Parts: sequence; structure tokens; C-alpha cells
Amino acid sequence: MENSKRIPVLIVAATILFIALFAFGNNDSKDNLSKSRRLQGIADLKDPRTIEIKSVTRSLVEEANETPATSAEQVKETPGMPAVVVKNTPALPVEEANETRVTPAEEVKETPAEPVAEVQETPVTPVEEVKETPAEPVAEVQETLAAPAAEGASLMPFNLPKSAEDWCAPPTLPPLPYDHCKDKQDIIKVVDSLPMLGGLTNSLKVLLLGAILSFEQGKCFFVDETTSALPLRKDPANTFPTTFLDRYFERIGLPLNDPIVAEARKSGNIKAVDWEEPWDWEHNRRIMSQRDTIPVLGFEKVPGHGLKRNVLKRMWRPLPHVRETGCKKLEQHVGPEDFMSFSVRRGDKHSVEHFEYATVDQYLVAAERAKDTQFDGKMPIIFVATDDCSVMPEFREKRPDWRFVSECDNEVKKDDGFRLTDMADWNHEETDAHFGKFFVELYALAASKYFIGVIYTNVTWWALFMRSQPIDTFQILKTAGTERSESIELW
Repeated sequence: MENSKRIPVLIVAATILFIALFAFGNNDSKDNLSKSRRLQGIADLKDPRTIEIKSVTRSLVEEANETPATSAEQVKETPGMPAVVVKNTPALPVEEANETRVTPAEEVKETPAEPVAEVQETPVTPVEEVKETPAEPVAEVQETLAAPAAEGASLMPFNLPKSAEDWCAPPTLPPLPYDHCKDKQDIIKVVDSLPMLGGLTNSLKVLLLGAILSFEQGKCFFVDETTSALPLRKDPANTFPTTFLDRYFERIGLPLNDPIVAEARKSGNIKAVDWEEPWDWEHNRRIMSQRDTIPVLGFEKVPGHGLKRNVLKRMWRPLPHVRETGCKKLEQHVGPEDFMSFSVRRGDKHSVEHFEYATVDQYLVAAERAKDTQFDGKMPIIFVATDDCSVMPEFREKRPDWRFVSECDNEVKKDDGFRLTDMADWNHEETDAHFGKFFVELYALAASKYFIGVIYTNVTWWALFMRSQPIDTFQILKTAGTERSESIELW
């Protein structure tokens, strides 16, 4: 009788013990699965955007190993010129620039669960093996916010090198959220007015740095062209029906008639940003070693160069007909093979800004070296981007066996150098012809496998941030008066 009473008690105790052991084992398997997912780099399966943004942040590549920046107090810059010379800066190895491959959330969710018996029999992968998983190539992860094309597919409709796809294919990154401040609950909304100063690339440089600053401060902005020489014409018949920027690019900033701008004007809350503010070396210049967090753009501790490269691609978006015309001309010049580019700037850089030009021989000597280090000893096509077409006969006379190509060959009137003051006399056709040539040149400088240029033009600065190639494919020639200029880390 006493034994029969003990039986139910033992059954209950055994049941409780079984349930406890089952729960502990289930939690342990969940912990193991969670650890496995963390080792694969999946931080948050519930929100794919988290993975996407972190991939973007990692993919801003060249800042993975930054060289310590020189003190900002040592830097002095002349308005209208980049401040640095490349001093044999080594390329960033792909292995160091990339991180362990992130497995997309969709792959994890779609992977069939293995039977328990198979899981128990499969050896657990050591942590060391997980860490040694090959990193994805830079090109596959770089700055992707939109859904990638199918593997091996190309969106570029031109027979050009793969490196031209950033600019000769429709944009894959979304435009910047210029109206992000419209839903802010602040009583006072201050809107920035960003100026345009100097030539086109100098103006774009001010706009790029100014736009980043406005986003960082949580403010919207618009572009003020009223003090710019680019749209200014002596003959009223030659003025533009649109803004200068709208003639060639997608909208940058808020439209002037946007309700946000109108309300800010009415309440006196327009801040006219001085051009020197975005160029401030302490913070706003976004040098290579600096890391910034800009929530409205989804960035957290993003290196300065990668930040500028990403925002540039989302801000500076040539209109489709501008892109297609320019890239078609580039295709006719260079075709599908890797090529080299020269950026030769003369014009008012000596007469007004008193710089000494790089010599033709400097370009040729640098090209000879690049031939051996970058092109397996075979001289490629060399695209020459220049405002002074008189350099073309010089190059061809000194190296008759080399193939030089240039938009200068298509010009009826051979320019002897760009001077900003000349634009006041141009009509629409002359303006379009000048910038049509210039856009082909920018695409060439961005797509070339190797770049050789000079420090005293902002074309060089802009081309650097258009490019996705390793930093050791970007060479700046030394010229008199720029020897003490700072290195590329401070760009």
C-alpha cells in the first residue's frame, strides 16, 4: 500500500525532471544557433536594412587602414585648389579593406533545417575556420544600397572597361533625401543656403562638403547660384531658362520654390553658408582618418573619404542624356580595354593663380613607370583630359609610337586653356560644347586604370572621389610651389 502511493509521486517527479532537461537543451541549441549566426556576421535578422547599411559602411573601402593624418594646423590651402600631393601612398590590400563575408538574411531563412540526427553527427566548425572565411571582393560589396544585379550581369550599355560602370550605367544608389527635415517637429526650421564658387569642380566641391555638413546638423539646404560665374552672361539672350545645375544634373538640394524654403524665407530662417565653413580642416573637410556618424543618411562612424565618395554618387547625378552622350564618346576613344589617363590643366592657373605647370616630360616619365607596374610592360591607350589642346601635338611628337586620344581631336576651335571669365561671352551652344567635352573627360579620369594629374586643379580632387580603383593607381606630379603640400590622407 505504501509502495503504491509512492509510484504517482515518482512519476510526477520524473515528468518535471524531463521537462526541465528538455527546456535547458532547447535553450542551449538556440544559443548555439545565435552564436553561429553572429559568427556569420548577421547582426539582426529581423531588419534587413541593418545588414544593408552595415555592408555599406564596411564597403567604403580605402579607409579601412588609414594613415594618421598630419595636424590640421600645418595645412594651408589656396581657394580653388586641392591641398595635397600623393607621395607613393601604398594601395590598401583587399584582404585588409574587406571584412568577413556577410551571409544575406534571405539565405539563412531559406536554408532547410537539418535533421537532429545529422546535426549531432556533423562536426562543429571551429571558430578559427569561420574567421578565415574568404572576404568578398571589394567590387561586390562597395557602396551598394539598391538590390544588386544578377551575378555577372552588367547594367552598362557601353563597350567600356568594368571600371566605367559607376558612371556609365544608371545610378544604383538612391538620391539624397533633400526634404528629410519636412517632418521635423522643431518650432524653427533653419534651412542652409549653399554657395557656388569658382569653376564647376570647385563649386561642386563646396556643395559636396556643405551638403554633408547640413545633413550632419539635421538641416535641409538649397543651392544659391546668384554669386556664381557659371550662369553669368553679358547678353541676356544667353542666360539659361533653368538654373545652371539643372541644365546638366538631377536636382541638387531643395527647389527654390519648395514650401520648406518658402517658409524659412518668410520666418527669416535662411542661413547663408560661407564657402570657408565646409572647408574647415578641424572637422568639416572629412579627411581620411576622420569617422563621422550621420543618422539621416544611415551612417555610423564612416571614414571621411568613403563618406564623400558615397554622398558624391548620390548628389552629383548627370541627366541621362548627358551620361549617355559622354559615355558613348568615351567608348569611341578607348573601347573595352584598360587605359591610362592624363589630367593636364593650364589656362588661368599660371596667369591668375601663379602655379607652375607640370611639363610634358613629367607625364611621359610617369607613364613609362606605370606601364611596367600596371600594364605588364605594354603601353595602353592614353586619354588626355585638358583645357589646353596645344599639348596634344607635344605628346605625339615626343612619343609617336604611343596612342593618345582626346576630346581635343573633335574640337573645331582649339582652346588654349580654360579661363572662367571667358564664360560671360558664351552662348548656349558654346556652353554645352565646353561642358560636354568636360563630362567625357571626367568619365575618363574616373574609369581609367591609372591616373596621372596635378594638384593645382579641383578636377583632380573630384576625380579621386569619383574613382573606385585602389589608391596606388592615382598619381599626382610634383610641381614648383606645391612641394610642401600635404598628402592625400588630408583630402
